Amino acid sequence: MGFIEFNFALLQIKNYYFAFKIHRLILFLDKKNNPVFNYSKMDQEIKSVAIELFYQMGIKKVKMDIIAQKLKISKRTIYEHFRNKETLIRKAIDLNQEEQNVIYRKILNESENIIEAVVKLLKYGSELLSNTNPLYFSDLQRLYPSIWNEKITQSKKYTCELILDLLKKGKQEGVYRQDINEEIIALILIEQLYMLTDGKHFHAGKFSIIEIYENIIISMTRGVATEKGLQLLENYRNPV
Repeated sequence: MGFIEFNFALLQIKNYYFAFKIHRLILFLDKKNNPVFNYSKMDQEIKSVAIELFYQMGIKKVKMDIIAQKLKISKRTIYEHFRNKETLIRKAIDLNQEEQNVIYRKILNESENIIEAVVKLLKYGSELLSNTNPLYFSDLQRLYPSIWNEKITQSKKYTCELILDLLKKGKQEGVYRQDINEEIIALILIEQLYMLTDGKHFHAGKFSIIEIYENIIISMTRGVATEKGLQLLENYRNPV
């Protein structure tokens, strides 16, 4: 399957985390250069496998030998593409974020209204978090603070734009109240969401990260929704 044909097939998939995993698998198997992300095939393979392992094991435990073994290549091959582990981490996160952004936009384009999009984004985010080892966040903050600060800044900027887009469209659709200040709501929501990556804010083991995440999103959505929006939220979360 070529890349263009795959993108068409991807539009038919409704489980967005599954689509994300399939997307990464196709990048790994496809012999052609990816026209969207414009990375070499080997670069894609190394970064895709690396970020997958970082999510599963945390960053500290993933040695270059483990990545090489997973790919069935030599460690030297990895260093031919990436100067060191820090460079690989930065590039792998970049690729991962670009892939996720594709899924975010896909969800928005496919949804009939903003409330449906929020429910789908909630499900996708929950699936991502459930498949992410908390060590990924703590290792990145502790061992690679410059990368953490850089990527958090970039991610917050994109997330803010996404939330503002959702809020503005929600107002236009009549599912969000007209009296809300989108910028203030977006800033509050971003800070709440990024608290999830810092274990200091919640007692370890008392609440699952999924429970906290879902409560943040649902509480904020209910707080800004109109009666129409609340009814749609109830319908999408508890379909008959």
